[in-house]
This record gives sequence, C-alpha cells and structure tokens, in this order.
Amino acid sequence: MTASPRSRRFPAPLLAAASIALAACQTPGAPPTGSALEPEIHFSRLVPDLADRAAARLAAAVLVSDRELAARALHRLESIETILLAAEEPPTGLGPVAADLANAMLDDSRHYRDATRELLEQDDLDLVLRARLERVEQDDPLTLARARMRERSVLALGRAFNAIVEPVGRSLMSVPLAPYRLANSAIQYLIHLLTTPVIGLQERQALEHWRRFVARYPDAPESADLHRRIRRSQARLRKLHRDRATHRADRALDAGDWRVALFYANRALHHVPEDGPASKIRKRAAEGLLAERESLRRSVSSLALAGSSVAPPDSLDLARALLLPTADLKAPVRTQVEVDPKGPLADEARFASAIQRGEAGDESGMWKDLGALAALDERDANMARHAAALVHDPTRNSHAAFRRARWRQRWDLARWVMMGAWYRGAPDRGLPKSVEWLLGLPSIVQSIAMTPIRLLQLPFDRPEAGRAARIHARRYLAQRPRGEHSDELRGWLETFEEDRENWLGALAIAEGRRDLDPVRRQELRDKASEQALAIAQRESRRDLRNGKLARVAQEFPETDAGAAAGRLFRSDAEEATPVHIRLSRGFLTENSQLAGPQGLGLRPGLLDGNPANGEIHPEGVTLLGGRVLEISLVPASGDDNDPPTHLRETISEDRLARLVSLLEETSFRNQLLDSGEILGADAQRDVYFERARLGLADSIDPRAASESRYVYEGIRERYGMVRGRESILPFDLVLQGSLADLSLGAFPRIRPPRETPDAFLYK
Repeated sequence: MTASPRSRRFPAPLLAAASIALAACQTPGAPPTGSALEPEIHFSRLVPDLADRAAARLAAAVLVSDRELAARALHRLESIETILLAAEEPPTGLGPVAADLANAMLDDSRHYRDATRELLEQDDLDLVLRARLERVEQDDPLTLARARMRERSVLALGRAFNAIVEPVGRSLMSVPLAPYRLANSAIQYLIHLLTTPVIGLQERQALEHWRRFVARYPDAPESADLHRRIRRSQARLRKLHRDRATHRADRALDAGDWRVALFYANRALHHVPEDGPASKIRKRAAEGLLAERESLRRSVSSLALAGSSVAPPDSLDLARALLLPTADLKAPVRTQVEVDPKGPLADEARFASAIQRGEAGDESGMWKDLGALAALDERDANMARHAAALVHDPTRNSHAAFRRARWRQRWDLARWVMMGAWYRGAPDRGLPKSVEWLLGLPSIVQSIAMTPIRLLQLPFDRPEAGRAARIHARRYLAQRPRGEHSDELRGWLETFEEDRENWLGALAIAEGRRDLDPVRRQELRDKASEQALAIAQRESRRDLRNGKLARVAQEFPETDAGAAAGRLFRSDAEEATPVHIRLSRGFLTENSQLAGPQGLGLRPGLLDGNPANGEIHPEGVTLLGGRVLEISLVPASGDDNDPPTHLRETISEDRLARLVSLLEETSFRNQLLDSGEILGADAQRDVYFERARLGLADSIDPRAASESRYVYEGIRERYGMVRGRESILPFDLVLQGSLADLSLGAFPRIRPPRETPDAFLYK
C-alpha cells in the first residue's frame, strides 16, 4: 500500500537541516539597494493668488506705516477667508497673522497687547502664533509685577504652612516627639522671619517692572499709585543694601581685613548716608588701616644705631659676608651677638644665621631658629615680624602648613562625628553668634545624640577633607624634592591620589621616589594611561582631542591604552570631517517633515520599523560638511545596539539649503511650543547653516576650531520613555524618613514658585 503525499513523513535530521538552511537564508536586517534617498523633487514656483497679493499689499503698507492702505488690505484678506469658508474650502490661514501684522502699527505696546488679547480669543490661531502672542501678552510690566507679588504671597504662605505640617507629618512613627519637633520648627520659622530681608527677591523684581512701566507710561492712570509703591520699595531696598554691606563690613572687621571693612562701610554709607553703625565701622576700619600702614612703614625702615656698643667695623663684616654667596656667617654673627646681645643688630644676625642654615640643608634647624626669633617681642627685636611672617607663610614653610592642614582635617572629622552638620559652626543668618548658638541648641543636642549613627556612616559619608594638605604637600615637593620630609609627603600624596583614583597624579608622585618597584611603576602607568585616554576621548574639539591622544601615545607607548590612543589618533585624523551635525532617529521620527521630500528625502522604508528592507540606526543621519550626508543603518544583525553600517550620500545645493532651513524652522517651532525642546548655542553650526543657505557649503573650512558636533535629539531620547512634568497642584506629597533623627512621616508641602531666569540679577 502506497502512502499518500499528505501522510508522508520526513526524517527528523532532514527537517532539522532544512530549518537551519532556511534560517540561514533569512537576515534580520539588510541595507537598501541603491541610494537611501528618494530622487530629488524639483518644486515649481508658486503662482500668487488673490490672498497672496492682498498679503503682499498689507506687508508693504505696514512697512511704510500706511494705516488706511493696511486696513483695506486686511479687510480684503478677511473677505477672501469668508468666501472660502462659505464655499467649504480650506482657509488660507493668513487671517490671524495679517491681523497681528496690522496691530504692529498701533501707537504703543499697551495698545498692541490689548489687541493681542482680542486676537488670542480666536479659535483658529496656529499653535506657534498663539505661543508667541501669549509671550507678548505676558510681557506687560504690570502683569509681570503682579505675578512676582503673587509669588511672594505664595512663598510666605508656604513657609508658614510647611512649618506646621512638616513636623507633625514626620512624627507619625514617634508621636511623643511631635511637640518637640513642632516647637523646633516654630523656632526656625521665627528665625526665618527675623533674618528675612526687608524686601524679598520677588518684590525687588516687581519694583523694576514698576519702574519700567512708569518710565514708559508716565501719564497712565496707574502711575500715581505706582509712584507711592516705588518710593516705599526703594526705601526698603536701600535699607537692604545698607544691612548687607554693614554685615559684611562687620565680618571683615572681626577678621582684621581693614580694606574690605572700609570698602563695605563706604558702600553702606552710600545707600544710607550718615548711618550710625556704618559710620562707626568706617572709623574703626580707617584707624586699623592707618595702623597697618604704619607697621609696614616701620618694617622697611632702618633704625638709628645711636647708643649701641656695636662698633662699625663689626657690623661691616656681617654686611660683607651677607653679600658673598659662599661666605661663612658664623664668625660675624657670633661677634654681633656676643658684643651686644640685645643690640639693634643682634636679631638681624640671628635671622641671617638661620637663613644660612636652611641654605646649607639644615631645614629643621632653620625653622627652629626662626621660630625662636618670631617668639620675641616686636618692640625689642627688629626681625621678629619678618621671622613670624616666614614661619607662618604656607608658601615658604610648606611642611608646617601641611601639618596644620592635617591636624585641621582630623579635628574637623572628629567634630563632624560629634556634632554632624554643626561641626562648621553656627550658620551665619545675620544674628549675633551667641544668639545663633542658643537658637540652634535643640538641633545640636539632637545631632550629638546621633553620634553612633555617624560612626557607622564614617566609612561612606564624611566631610570633604585633604585638599588643603595636598596643596601644601605638592608645594613642598616642588620646592624641595629631596628635602628632609620629601619621602613622608610623597608617600602621603601617593596614597591620597590613589584613594581619589587619580592615577595620573599618583604616578607623577611615585616616579619621584628612588625606591619605586618596577612592577608597581608599571601598574600605575597602566592605570594612568587608561585615565588619560578617557580624558582625551571626552574632549569635544578635534584639535585638542588629537593633541591629548598623541600625548598619551607618546608618554605610554608600552601600555594598551597608549596603543589604543595611537589608533584613535590615526583614525580621527583620517576620518575627520569639517562638521559633524547629527540628526538622531528619534528626532527624525518626531519631526517627519525633515525626513520627507522637503528635507532629507529618505526612502520611506528606512523609517517603517522593518529591518528587512533597511532601517535607520538610532544614530540617524549626520551632516559631514560640504554636501555630504552619512546615513547610519541598522546592521545585518538587526540589533540597534550593534555598530551601524554607514552609507554616504552627496546631495544637491538646493536640497541642502532646504534641509538646513527646515531644520532651523522646526527647531525654533519646537522650542516655542515645548519648554523641554532646548536649542543649544553652537556658533559653528550656525555658520555652516548660513553658508549652506547661500550655496557656499563646498567652500570648506578645514580648521578644527570650525568643527561643530551638535546633536539634534528627540524628546524620548533626551528624557526617556516618560518625561516628568510639573504637577498642576500647588503642593507635593512627601514621604520622608531619616535614620539621623529616627523620623518617618508623610505630609503635604507647598511647592515654592520657580525662580525666573533673570532672578540672579536681583540677588
């Protein structure tokens, strides 16, 4: 009996082989055959119709400020729009734009804003036009001033609300602590009220808007009331400047900085003439500055030797010895000290002897002698102040400065463990220090109670330390690479840089050691070369990047990173392009008109999501300068994460000009409609676009400084799948917990208004 074809069974090995062969014939991705661009479309010239001619007449009338002619042209455009609507044909869309253009001839900006408000009530406005008109409407000085004053009220209300709700919400797990936290919050709120400036940031901004309005519209009905507001606010502003300047002058006075104190005292008197506290500070600062100048004058003057038992020949021997570079000062110094131990030249002799000991290599002996001389009374020893200046100068006595910095580092760490955030002292809120400490006493007690928790956090979280000591150690090694303490400081510096993973710094320090192990040296060179290569790759400018790559290849030729730097330098030099402006796939997908015939003219299959007929890689399309495009395609693997396949195309001058014009128009439109669309500044990009529009793209500027590496990214690529947006609610729901104060709670917090971009001008 013969089996029918339907019931025939194939052997399993044959089926497996057929499946493998079939899978091998199918490729997940494939580059397009031929060009990736559609044939260029030549657009015919537009023939102007009645609406176009009316719009041209309106534009000409506005340019010459002919209101009657503009009104007739606008009426004609509106009539054409009415006829098109009656005939159920699409409108021209020129009506709102023409009305806004005609409004530009109004007398002043207030009338223009009134007309803009009427125009915004229409429903047929283009989104871009509506966004621009809304900005114009909001640019009214009175509107801006009202917004700032409203923000001031929200801030005041929010602080009071948060001061009550937050401590209560944080006490859900520790109800007995609620009264304490509430009292502490009330104290902090009272401190805030006491230290709040007499005129806040928002009111200072509103004051400037009021001034602008009064200067622009002196005869407006609102100007009379605004003059009174301006006078009151200006008085508070002068008091604010006086308080700030007086506070800084007082702090400088406490630090003994007479010049700074005098400067800020004069500034305070400039804002409030004849102010009592500022006048007292100015008087004290002037007296201190005069005393300092007198001390400087005495320090460079010579005293008379009348009444001294030192004979002129003895002092002459010391002077001659000081002038000779190899002279021995022991005998002249001994003569000066033995003849008159308390004479006017004895301390000069000791000073000269100490300096010579240091030059001879006895560093410790020099600083010991200078320290003893610095301990003398300035009224009896001429060189006491000079010796003290050397002993306490961190640039000369670097080792002592290093030891002080290390001691300060350990002391700060111990205070941080004991007191937490209070280890730096009481915050400077403009109150007397005693009051600051007294008001912070509850927080200090709570911080001290949390010392065990900070001990557990010590290996992971500690205050920033060691930078001052590093500076002094490096300065010492630069001055005395073979000094008495060079090995000590070199070992500390090497460990410090390794802890920071600064392998270049650690290598530079270690190579100064005479007993450096070759294996250790090579290990440091490997890590340092990798760090240098990473630094070079982060450089955006091609000339600077190539210089750094060449330096890595020359300094670390035996390392893998050095060889990689050489290869990168060679490939970067060979593949360098005049510009490198990239349009990502996400950007092209979100702005499809750029990929269409008006822009790049990409084949539709490249953006249909099917890799089998070719697909644009996430890198997108790159403008390489001139008229050359580099199109990145998904490789044969079909995986977007794999390196792309590059295809270069040369386009015509007309297509390039249309592309850059459409690209700029799209970027400006997106930025106007969405605050998340940020068009960064790039001068070289703008130069290339301008040359492309003028048909000069083939005139290439080969300098590396003229290269642009700007990237146009889509919103999803920039912010991820979900972009966070600001809530419409005026408050946030906060879930907060902390081991430091054993608190856990949930509470609403009124969100403070966001500062305007120009807020830094008023701080």
